[in-house]
Amino acid sequence: MENRVNILILRLSSIGDVLLATPFIRQTRIAYPHARIDFVVKTEFFPLIRFNPHLNNIYKYDKETGLPGLKELSRKLSDNQYDLVFDLHNNYRTRYIVSKLNKARSYKIHKDKLKRAFLVYTKLNFYNSVISIPQRYLRVGAKEGIKDDDNGLELFWKDSVDVEAKHILRKNNVYHDYIVLAPGAAHYTKRWPIEKFDQLIKELLQSTNKQIILLGNKEERKYASALVTSNRIINLAGQLTLLQAAVIVSRARVIVTNDSGLMHLATAVNTPVVSIFGSTVKELGFFPYKSVARVHEANNLWCRPCSHIGRSRCPLGHFKCMQQINSKDVFNSVQKFLNTN
Repeated sequence: MENRVNILILRLSSIGDVLLATPFIRQTRIAYPHARIDFVVKTEFFPLIRFNPHLNNIYKYDKETGLPGLKELSRKLSDNQYDLVFDLHNNYRTRYIVSKLNKARSYKIHKDKLKRAFLVYTKLNFYNSVISIPQRYLRVGAKEGIKDDDNGLELFWKDSVDVEAKHILRKNNVYHDYIVLAPGAAHYTKRWPIEKFDQLIKELLQSTNKQIILLGNKEERKYASALVTSNRIINLAGQLTLLQAAVIVSRARVIVTNDSGLMHLATAVNTPVVSIFGSTVKELGFFPYKSVARVHEANNLWCRPCSHIGRSRCPLGHFKCMQQINSKDVFNSVQKFLNTN
C-alpha cells in the first residue's frame, strides 16, 4: 500500500465545468486508492459533487466573502499539508490558493488561450485535434499517473432525492414517458431562439403522446413560460435543486438542450442528448462527452466561433448560426431517440 498521499483538486465553477471534472476525480481515486482526496468548489455548485464517493472532503468557496474569505479558506487548506495539487480552473482565485500551499507539488490546466484567440478572432485553427475538456483535465495529472479510462461523467445523489423528484412529478401529473427541453443558456448566442423551440414543441405535441418538461434556472422561468401552450407542457424551470433536476433528467426519454450546464448534467446521468450549438464549436472542447448524443450546428459559417463562452448579441446581426438550425431536423433527432430508446 502506498504512503498516504494528500491531494487537492480545484475547480470552482460552473455546472458544466464541475461535472466535466468528474472523470479526473474518479481517475485520481483509481491512481491513489488510499489517498485523502479533497475538492474546492463554489458553494452554489457543491451539490454536484456532494455525494461523490471518490472524495474525502469538499471545501466550499463563497465569492461574496471576497479576499478575506479566500485568505481564510487558503489558511484552512494549508493546514492539510497537501502533497499534490491539481488546479483545473487556473484563475486568480485558484492560483492564490495554490500559492499558499508551499509544500505541495502542483499542476494546473493550460487553457491554450492563444490557439483559442486565433480560432475566435481570426478563424485560424491551430488545434491539431479536438481534445475534450475532461481529457484536458486528465492531462493535468498525467505525470502523476492519472490516466483516461475512456468513461464518461458522473453524478451521485441519495435515495431521498429520488423520492423528492418522484413527488414533484406526481404533483405535476407526470406519470408516463416525457421529454425534457432546456431552452436557456448563460449567453444569448448560445440560445436557440424561443420561436424555434416553440416550433419543435408543436411538432412534438402533434406527432407524439409524450409530456414535455421545461427546465432551467430561476432567471429562465419566465423565458420558458412562453412555451407553455398545452397541458402536456410542465414548466419546472427555477423550481428544482440541481440534484432534483438531475433525477428528472435521468428519467427522461431524451433532452433537447443548448450548449449549457444542463447538457452536461444530462450526459452525466446517461440521458440521450439532442444538443444545439450556435456561436461555439467542437474545438473548444465542450461537446457532449462520452454520451449518446446528436449535435445540431450550422456548419460552414465563416463567422463561427465568435466567442468561446457566448455573447450577448450576434456581432454581425444575422444570428445565422442558430437561425439556420431548423426545428424539423431537431425533431427528427428526437424521434430517432424515441424510436430506439
